[in-house]
Amino acid sequence: MSETDRIASYKEKIAEIEELAELALPVREKYIALKYILERNCYEFTQDEPLQFPSCFSRLVFLSQKHELSQTLERQLHRLRIKGRFLQKDDKNILYQKDWVTAVHSLKEFFAVIYLNRREEKSAETEVEPADAEALPKLLRVQIIRNDIESKLLTCIPDSEAWGELLVRYDVPEVNDVFTPSAELFWEGAQVNLIDPKKDEANGWIVPQSFVLEPDYLLDVSALAECFPNYGANHLHYFKRKFEQSRVTHYILLGNLANFFLDELIYAENPQQLSFRDTFLKAFTQMPFEFTSCEAILHREDFLAFMAKAETHFEHIRRVVTEDFKKAGIAIKQCTLEPSFFCEKYGFQGRLDLLQPAENEHGLHHIIELKSGGLPYPTSDHARIATNHEVQTIIYRMIIETAFACDNRQIFPAILYSAADIPGTNMRMAAPSRKMEKHILELRNRIVAMEHDLFMEQENGVLSYLKDWLDINNYPHAPKFVEEQLLDYQKIFHHASPLEMDYFVRFVSFISRELYILKAGDLGPDTKPGISDLWKSEFSQRQTNFELISELSIRDIQEYERGMVICFTKHQAQPFVNFREGDICVVYPHDSDEDSVLNKQILKGTIAQIDSKEVVVRFRYKQRNEEYFRAHRNWAIEHDVMDHSYNQMFRNLFAFLTSPPEKRNLLLGIRPPESSFQGIEQEALSKEGKQEQVIEKAIAASDYFLIVGPPGTGKTSIYARRLIENYFSEPDTNILILAYTNRAVDELCEAIEAAVGSPEEYIRIGSELSCGAAYRDRLLQNISGKATSRNELLQVLQSKRIYVGTLAAILGRQEIFSMKKFQLAIIDEASQILEPQIIGLLPLFDKFILIGDHKQLSTITLQEESKSRVTNPNLNEIGLLNGRDSFFERLFRLCQTRGWTSAYDTLTYQGRMHESLSGFVNTHFYENMLCPANDWQLEKQALTVRDANNRFQQLIASHRAAFISSPKEYDLSSSGKVNEQEAEWVAFLAKALVEVYQASGIAFDSKKSLGVIAPYRNQIAMIRHKLEMLGIPVLNEVMVDTVERFQGSQRDVIILSFCMNKPSQLQFFCNMNSEKTVDRKLNVALTRARKQLFLIGNKEILKRNPIYKKLIEWMEEEHVCYEAK
Repeated sequence: MSETDRIASYKEKIAEIEELAELALPVREKYIALKYILERNCYEFTQDEPLQFPSCFSRLVFLSQKHELSQTLERQLHRLRIKGRFLQKDDKNILYQKDWVTAVHSLKEFFAVIYLNRREEKSAETEVEPADAEALPKLLRVQIIRNDIESKLLTCIPDSEAWGELLVRYDVPEVNDVFTPSAELFWEGAQVNLIDPKKDEANGWIVPQSFVLEPDYLLDVSALAECFPNYGANHLHYFKRKFEQSRVTHYILLGNLANFFLDELIYAENPQQLSFRDTFLKAFTQMPFEFTSCEAILHREDFLAFMAKAETHFEHIRRVVTEDFKKAGIAIKQCTLEPSFFCEKYGFQGRLDLLQPAENEHGLHHIIELKSGGLPYPTSDHARIATNHEVQTIIYRMIIETAFACDNRQIFPAILYSAADIPGTNMRMAAPSRKMEKHILELRNRIVAMEHDLFMEQENGVLSYLKDWLDINNYPHAPKFVEEQLLDYQKIFHHASPLEMDYFVRFVSFISRELYILKAGDLGPDTKPGISDLWKSEFSQRQTNFELISELSIRDIQEYERGMVICFTKHQAQPFVNFREGDICVVYPHDSDEDSVLNKQILKGTIAQIDSKEVVVRFRYKQRNEEYFRAHRNWAIEHDVMDHSYNQMFRNLFAFLTSPPEKRNLLLGIRPPESSFQGIEQEALSKEGKQEQVIEKAIAASDYFLIVGPPGTGKTSIYARRLIENYFSEPDTNILILAYTNRAVDELCEAIEAAVGSPEEYIRIGSELSCGAAYRDRLLQNISGKATSRNELLQVLQSKRIYVGTLAAILGRQEIFSMKKFQLAIIDEASQILEPQIIGLLPLFDKFILIGDHKQLSTITLQEESKSRVTNPNLNEIGLLNGRDSFFERLFRLCQTRGWTSAYDTLTYQGRMHESLSGFVNTHFYENMLCPANDWQLEKQALTVRDANNRFQQLIASHRAAFISSPKEYDLSSSGKVNEQEAEWVAFLAKALVEVYQASGIAFDSKKSLGVIAPYRNQIAMIRHKLEMLGIPVLNEVMVDTVERFQGSQRDVIILSFCMNKPSQLQFFCNMNSEKTVDRKLNVALTRARKQLFLIGNKEILKRNPIYKKLIEWMEEEHVCYEAK
């Protein structure tokens, strides 16, 4: 940045502070807004650093060191951050005017140091001494700024108070020396929880009992427990599990059945009357793929033996539920199935099989974990618990102890071994062990350090851990079968070529970075919250940003075949919220301000229905414990974040390495794709001629074909349908059809039915909530529910030659590939799919056809583009330039570079946009290759106003497109994601459109006539609220959503609210292609409009981006621009 730019940026920051100071608002609100400015800028100042920062606290510590801030200024900035959080906790918390003055001064000084390298003025403020020993809490969060390995001392800054530096000692015998191996790995900038710290007065340092590295990085309890096999604990097991392929064995199937039996027996009114055969059949209908694809039970005699074994487990579990539970004091009706917990104190997350919470603060909490495998050796020891199972119960004990603030003696954890025949030997008590707790935390720290190494060291880190994992010397007590497994893995990597290893390692590094950021990173002000935001940010802040729904009461609880539905009534005046139907969520009691996801059991569900008065959530499990729901008056719903898709990407990469060499060579681009196409490609073709050429080339391709489909060119409705029709006519061809989103899968279902002439010829994989109502009867679970036997279901599954679903749904049901061979895969929205998401599936098909457009919406990633860039020349040679590029884009780039023209084609006839609207994207994004496909796209507009004095009606009737420049609006929230003025203008335009249509004799169809696009859910909610206030029912049904949700859709009229209140927001909305020539989000937004397009935004902010500047200039030349008043 030049000196002139630095000075300009400094003045802009100071102007924002002074603008805030001038607002006629309570000083408390302005102070919180000042905290948001600090947080936003700390993110901005560190976003290009190679480190990962879990919070604003860590960013501020880093910036203080980098720019050598004085301790006084650093402490004042921390005080601003902490005081702001304090004010957010409770409206009654007090703020003095002098606090505001000091905060403003310190933030201005901070900006002066950053931009002008100006040293801050000396302050007469006295230094604050560290807290006395008596004041040390049982849990202290710190950030490490130095790690002196020789002296075993950590220099830290606490997060909870603006103290000075603290010295923390590790390797203290009999206290914390078990943590020495991981503590020596602690890096500068790492966040650590100090558990039970005590001050050593003689030496002046703090000695904690335990260390928890990066506690926001929650490890799954089950995955951690599997790192403790009987032959020795090792953090490398966690690394190995990333690549292990999931297969349905009869052991896994029996485990799933046992859990299903427990659920049914707990829920049954009378467990003694529950029939095994009825329960088994019910399980069969809910797990059809598992039963029909498990190779070990394909033969009748094997299946009958398996069924007999399952019945034994069923009877054992029934005995425990009806007899042993009563003896142990466990009341069935008070049990909760599958409750989940987050534990930031120790860095764990987990889902229990069964929990009976204590009835009062002095009662017992019962934990039951069900295990269906063989009994621990020696089986004659009826109290014996396997090491990994013991670890699991110890961790759950730690979680419950933390969540419910109880003594560990109030927790009764037990393993239920359903294989035990002798009555009274199934439930086995797991004793507490503080020593074992420390060993578990130490191994957890080693795993987190490993994950951080993968994040920071990238390829070198991956290679280092691959070497360690495959070295048998790291498993001194491993049994023979482990050695054999390692040899098998070694062979796979040994036979991989150098290019294949470069490819594998680069993408493992890429995924590791994505996962680390999701779980522990500070994602920044304009991104979707990560997992840890549920406790790192204040409840009131998330409430202000519409990221949660609170003050809900339960109106009704209903059961359905596969779970439970709860209807919540809203009691808080929340005119708009940041939730949609289909969103996954966490639900927990929130009776007081102290309640959170960390101190309450949570239930995970899916939003089934939401409106201004109620929220309906669907849960996977029914619950007998009605008292739990009655005991809590208020409930809260927050967004959930899933990380299992990342684990699938690791497995996909390993699956790629195990695929046939010829497939690997094809996918990497070493071998060119083959084709029998003999025609001569022509540029100037008619619409029909172009269609025939593309279809002919696609069919002639032997290995793969790419269809590049710009907006409105009929990728799905024309080309996907015709390809399905062609290949369905070949009786020996099975077709798997994939898309990235459920909306696209709905459209593909429509295309399938049109192509084959029947709604009965395909099976859809997915859930009911994400499936369009017209296609739910084709869902696998609904088809399997009609089958009366396994053979009947198997015949149905084999007879259907077309399967369709989202990529995520298919990856979650990979058993399908063990029972059915697919000759062809058709993959829509391919430009939105990351390479590791698909690379493990593609070798399974004889041929695949990818349909997409890399100039429209791209893949979704969390890391900065500069961090995911690929610099390896060997990978660059095969078209891999950035890890965030889709496989579609890389393959298209490769085909273009190497002249493989028979493997791709680009559609050029668009039938969506009026020619006057398509001009900008055609010129700037598509090299003027797009042609109108229909006569109406050239017609003149003919609309009539109802009120000649209404300027909005005049605007709509007179112009195809217009840009309305809005003034910048100061938003006090942390996000700045709302512009109420723009929302009002959207409503005015929508109302005027209805009136113009009425005057013109045009029927207004809320599903076709109008759509509204905004970049943020907060702005979307505000616009919906403004539309509702108009009192025009038809406008309440208009789609108002993000550009991502609009891809694939179209409306006659599109209104786009840019909602740019700050220049920094441009970075979020812009999504540039690799060549920096196309803004993909803008391309999609502009091309949703068929007949009219209206843009609303701050012209001065938008013009800072060269593409938006060109757009505004195009609007001024071709259409009209208004300065809003």
